[in-house]
Amino acid sequence: MLCYLQGTLKECSPQHAVVEAMGLGFYVFIPASFYFQMPVPGSTVKIYTCLQIKDEEPVLYGFPGNKERDFFKILIGVSGIGPKAALSLLGHLSLSQLSRAILQEDLYALTCIPGIGNKTARRLVYELKDKIDKRQAETTPPSSKEETYADYWDDVQHALQALGYSPQEITRAKKGIGGEEHSNVEELFKKALAFLAKIKN
Repeated sequence: MLCYLQGTLKECSPQHAVVEAMGLGFYVFIPASFYFQMPVPGSTVKIYTCLQIKDEEPVLYGFPGNKERDFFKILIGVSGIGPKAALSLLGHLSLSQLSRAILQEDLYALTCIPGIGNKTARRLVYELKDKIDKRQAETTPPSSKEETYADYWDDVQHALQALGYSPQEITRAKKGIGGEEHSNVEELFKKALAFLAKIKN
């Protein structure tokens, strides 16, 4: 079992990363929010991985820590939740937010995520409510890094474009969340995703 991958980050997008290790280039699918935690290409990176076999081909999924990786494994164990939906859940919500939504049976928070309908959200709550460690639902202290909205909206816009959102949708998101508080670029990105999910539902 491949537990983690450590090597040189060759390229990165909100959907994938390519890591060179032992002379090989590993293509790893990642949650969109993980993109903002990545170092610049050329840096050493460590990604916690989950290996799945799809159509007889090995596929790697990567996460910033073992807790996110282990939660991904729990999610894909739920009937009707595949790797794509699990990545979407972890890309839109932090581990604590996702755990809290399931524990509190917050179907609205879950169905705001693209690909998660009411039936799937109920199944998540039913199958996972008793399996989640309540400590995971505790709020993580916000980052102390102080940046302005304008400082990193460009990064968020680039990530949204990579995910296929149109310029019009991105402009609506920018206007819709411009007045909200946020502590870092990852939080701003997640708020933009949540806003776009709402206007599409």
